Amino acid sequence: MCFHKNIEKTKFFIAGAAKSGLSVAKLLKNYDAKVFITEEKKLSQEVIEELNYLKIPFEDKGHSLEKITNECDVMILSPGIPLNTQIPMLCMKENLVLVSEIEVASWFLKPNNLILAITGTNGKSTTVNYLNQLINLSERNSIACGNIGTPFSHVVSQNSKENIFVLELSSYQLELTFSIQPKCSAILNIQNDHLGRYETIEEYLKAKWRIVLLTDPEGLVILDYDVLKLALKIGLILPKCKIIVTKFCHQMQKNKKTDNFEQKYQFFQNKLNNYRYLPNPIYKEIERLEIEDLPVSKFLNFAYVTYNKEEAVTVSLKTDNLIKKIEINKICIPGKHNVMNILTASLIAQHLGIHDEFITSQWNESSSKYIHLPHRLEKIGKGYCIFINELLQEKNLLIINDSKATNVESTLVALTSFKLPIRLLLGGKPKGDSYKPIIEFFNKNLIKVYPFGDASEIIFNELISNKNYLAKPSNNMISAANLALNDAQNNEIILLSPACSSFDEFRDFEHRGNVFREWAISHLKENKSESL
Repeated sequence: MCFHKNIEKTKFFIAGAAKSGLSVAKLLKNYDAKVFITEEKKLSQEVIEELNYLKIPFEDKGHSLEKITNECDVMILSPGIPLNTQIPMLCMKENLVLVSEIEVASWFLKPNNLILAITGTNGKSTTVNYLNQLINLSERNSIACGNIGTPFSHVVSQNSKENIFVLELSSYQLELTFSIQPKCSAILNIQNDHLGRYETIEEYLKAKWRIVLLTDPEGLVILDYDVLKLALKIGLILPKCKIIVTKFCHQMQKNKKTDNFEQKYQFFQNKLNNYRYLPNPIYKEIERLEIEDLPVSKFLNFAYVTYNKEEAVTVSLKTDNLIKKIEINKICIPGKHNVMNILTASLIAQHLGIHDEFITSQWNESSSKYIHLPHRLEKIGKGYCIFINELLQEKNLLIINDSKATNVESTLVALTSFKLPIRLLLGGKPKGDSYKPIIEFFNKNLIKVYPFGDASEIIFNELISNKNYLAKPSNNMISAANLALNDAQNNEIILLSPACSSFDEFRDFEHRGNVFREWAISHLKENKSESL
């Protein structure tokens, strides 16, 4: 979009002065746009000084609705502001342009810029980080940005050597994004994690589905099997571009198309613009049918993953009528969910022309150069280490920091990632999830749960039928961690995978994870001995 040709005549208001708001303000100032920031909370002195230095006018501690009505042409909305609140509702009433920071940044892309967009409930940052490292290791230039931490508008404004942007997108960012065109996009999964903002999971998926419809018709979309099944059920449009469906399965899937497929479904030969429509009868039957049974499978490619032995994986690709199998002995990132994240990143890398041999070499733990993200099944120390508890007892343990697990689904995934006995630190600020699904692991590898924080009593009461597996509730995370370290036996795992947000005790999940890591490191024998 060439919106910025007349940008100096446009009055931009930015609602929200967090990182993305400040970054897009600077980007617009580079093009002599008129920018005004409005922030509901009190701005820090550091931000005020920066805005004054940049000569960007602002208001804080509330929004001037009259000023917005009379002066604003384009409102750039922070992703943290729901569309059913005061400012966006006013903008829609006054017929003002309402966009995201992602949308504005996309107006300033260069013709040679390539966008690779990743969304989903869980695993976005891991997939973005892995894909970004994979591209750079293949001697191309890319940068990870968006919801992962560095605002998209910041990297666009830098005019750096990187021409590939690996972009993490939340549903909130996608709600007001209209014109970005990724070369490749992916929806990793969909879980009930944002139903405070969306009334149903179907509405949540519709927000994420925007990235599918915005993808370059000559590009690639990768969809989790369950995501696609829900999309078909509610009648979402499929893009014209190549689609690969990823799925865990027990054995290689067979093609079950009927003999009279071509005659029965001539409807599919007709394409409208860049999209494909599905006939209504599919929606009624979709829940009891496999996607491979549906006529839409004619347009799909599949990537199946099976575990064939301890920590070994087989990937079976069915693309363009060809079947290819890849055997991986030990994945570089633990956890079945991470196999799907790596697979998604690898399929995108393959679409970019990166050689298969190089891609698969990075899967194997023995040959991979991947650098792990913190707070995501992060091992403290070099695997099993000697830790010393408050009673000066030495224990050979594996301590895992999975602070990023802010919902129950993520914690369940973490529990499936390890086979040895686990002592689970569970708690924080509750998000409304039920903790009862954790019960199934009590008869497997979960030997005790240590509830903490605001959610501790809720967790304790929901799991009380398995009282022998419950420690007494703790007021804070460190108290729970000390209990677990005192109870732990050799060759066990202490796992922080809280299934809650961190805001009862910490600024964010990173702050929580950093405090936990510092606690664990302080109990390492090599560090504890120095302080004795």
